[in-house]
Amino acid sequence: MSDFRTALRTLRKHPRFSMVAIFTIALGIAATTSLFSVYDRLVLNPITITSPSSLVAILNSNPQLRAPAASVSYPRYEFLRDHVTSFSALALSAFDTFNLTGNGDPDQLQGLRVSASFLPTLGVTPVRGRNIAPEEDVPNGPAVCLVSYELWQTKFGGRESLVGESIVLGGTSWQVVGITPPRMSVPFGQVQIFAPRVFEVGGLTAAQVQAGAGYAQPIARLKPGVSLESAREELAAISRDYKAQFGGRLDAQNTSVPQAYIDFLVSSLQPTFYTLLAAVAFVLLIACANVASLFLGRLTTRHKEIAVRQSLGAMRGRIVRQFLIESLTFSCIAGLLGGLLGVWALTGLQSLLSAQLPPNTALTMTWPALALTVAVTLVSAVLVGLAPAVHASRADLVEGLKDSARGSSSSGAGRFRGALIVAEVALSVVLLVGSGLLLTSFLKLQQTSPGFDPRGLASAFVGLPAQAYATPPRQAAFYDDVIAQLRQQPQVTGAAAAVGLPLSGFNPRSPYSVQGRPILPLGQRPLANLAIVSDGYFETLGMTRVSGRFFSPDDRAGAAGVCIINESLARRLFPEESPVGKVLLRGANADVASEIVGVVRDVKAIGLNTPTPDEIYHPMRQLGRASMAIVVRTSGDPANLQNVIRAAVARVDANQPISFFSTMDANISASVGTQRIVASVTAAFAALALLLSAVGLYSVISYTVSQRTAEIGIRMALGARAGQVVALVMRGGLTLVAIGLVLGLAGAAGAARLIQSLLFQVAPLDPMIYGAVALLFGVVAALASLLPSLRASRIDPLLALRPE
Repeated sequence: MSDFRTALRTLRKHPRFSMVAIFTIALGIAATTSLFSVYDRLVLNPITITSPSSLVAILNSNPQLRAPAASVSYPRYEFLRDHVTSFSALALSAFDTFNLTGNGDPDQLQGLRVSASFLPTLGVTPVRGRNIAPEEDVPNGPAVCLVSYELWQTKFGGRESLVGESIVLGGTSWQVVGITPPRMSVPFGQVQIFAPRVFEVGGLTAAQVQAGAGYAQPIARLKPGVSLESAREELAAISRDYKAQFGGRLDAQNTSVPQAYIDFLVSSLQPTFYTLLAAVAFVLLIACANVASLFLGRLTTRHKEIAVRQSLGAMRGRIVRQFLIESLTFSCIAGLLGGLLGVWALTGLQSLLSAQLPPNTALTMTWPALALTVAVTLVSAVLVGLAPAVHASRADLVEGLKDSARGSSSSGAGRFRGALIVAEVALSVVLLVGSGLLLTSFLKLQQTSPGFDPRGLASAFVGLPAQAYATPPRQAAFYDDVIAQLRQQPQVTGAAAAVGLPLSGFNPRSPYSVQGRPILPLGQRPLANLAIVSDGYFETLGMTRVSGRFFSPDDRAGAAGVCIINESLARRLFPEESPVGKVLLRGANADVASEIVGVVRDVKAIGLNTPTPDEIYHPMRQLGRASMAIVVRTSGDPANLQNVIRAAVARVDANQPISFFSTMDANISASVGTQRIVASVTAAFAALALLLSAVGLYSVISYTVSQRTAEIGIRMALGARAGQVVALVMRGGLTLVAIGLVLGLAGAAGAARLIQSLLFQVAPLDPMIYGAVALLFGVVAALASLLPSLRASRIDPLLALRPE
């Protein structure tokens, strides 16, 4: 307690020093704890499901896929269910939409087709009613469903009688048998309807389902004592058996692969967060080095105090303890302030990440983050206080008691402060280079053409009920009527319908063959993105025709089958000849012919930073679909098109709602959202690191000037000019910076390779970025060195030499 009271008196005695040191460490702690809170919420604990560690996602691995995909066929799920022994529970789900009518304005609800085992596998129990029964999850089973707690409250007023009542979904009466708990875990938080019979999902026919089309997502729980590796081996063996028995199915070549469910959800986020956490760790280390340097500088003024303590019997350990207690006291204050700043920073991160956050996700300071704050505070206390404590305990008693010792300095402490500045510069350079690479990558990504003109475009999703629109001609007629209605509006300059709209998040793939070439078994045929579009689609999006023609109203049912392909596919299939006039084959038996009538420029269908996939476009009138996107172009603000689209759909069918409205500019922005966040956050950290390094360099040179006052006075008395003094002082500071730059650039070259997967059209060793960072740091270092150097050049020799 005596040491603690002494520490408080010392901090109060030097308020400006204390405020600078505390705020510097507080910034580092705030950045660390706020970012870790986000990491804990989104990566370490993204779900609120019971016992998440035993949950497993089952994916498909295939040589044609860039990565394992969560799209499994229903027949494969049945085969797994009947043969796997590694799991205590296995379930299946698939996205679907349901049109709710008869309860006010029609609504298009986000639904999930689930097996009867789905909620039990998750460990979820309905808060009202019951789960779907196994006898209801069979062909031609009863129409029953569960509704989400949020839908129950908002659309049905939370009335208890809803369980057991019937609601109208897609023109059919469905009995509500249960209510799910509130705030369902990611990724089920937006699901409003849970319905049985995954094999009846909209958009696929029974024949396509049985042919092995991949569209569903299995989830399972490992049995106690069964490892993920054991499950992987069993699934590989079952996949081989499946291929042997069902070699003619579309998914025969696939291998089922288990993955920890949390890893499945967050695997794409992990490289991003590792980069950000490394950046914030650099900032914290730079802040600690900066404050340690300040403490070492202040140590000079306390040599006589330390010498007096030693002469009165204080042992070395006692001196070390006193300095560590001072460091711990100031670090605790900084930790408290850093925690408060971290809470405030989370508010800003909530706004910055809003477009990328799962629905209903609130970023708050978590208990692990609070524990990290305490740990970082203690580590900071050691990093900041240990070096000054050791140097203080080594002070010479006789020299410390001399009057002249008031201005003396330990050469060891001076060298250590120089080493700290070199470390600060090196860490800052690594951070600046990484930030420069990521920022350049993001700017190039933003400038990448998506292959169409996104200005003025907006889209909305429409899912037609199968009962009312059972045949492709009826489906196509509905969309034709909606498009006609839209084209009559004065603010609309183009309208079309499409499956596989670019950047929509829904891009189905389909096998194909080339007429006149060997036809492979179904599971071995190449895959291409399947796009189904109305005539006028390419013109509405502003896509470029390379050769041939676009679709026309004559490309309808009964006419010869036609298709359009993109440039990438054309170059690969027909590198030395024109593709126009060639014929592609589709269907399980490769018996449906489509003549290629045109080639269009590539579009970024999946994302701006994703390679262009092969794409085949089919006319809507020849390959109708119940669920399509309506895309509209306007000369005004596309955000105003939502009511225009809704009204046009209602004029064709008053019971048909729309959903998922968005502008194309918003879709493009969302597709680069992660890159924008990484670039902006690392840039902020890099700017903070640069500022801390400049302050640290300034403090070291200012301290050096104060210690060399007598020497500078003698030099000036002997005729040294002001410019020579400035050069002398700056040389010392810039030498430290030069050493730090060399080490930092070498470290950045190694670190850049670790973030190479996050870069787009930027080389990890881009000389322009490295040169720009070196130049920037050189300028900042020169300015930080110049101010104390100018002050040194104005020293009066008489005043400087008077104490001597």
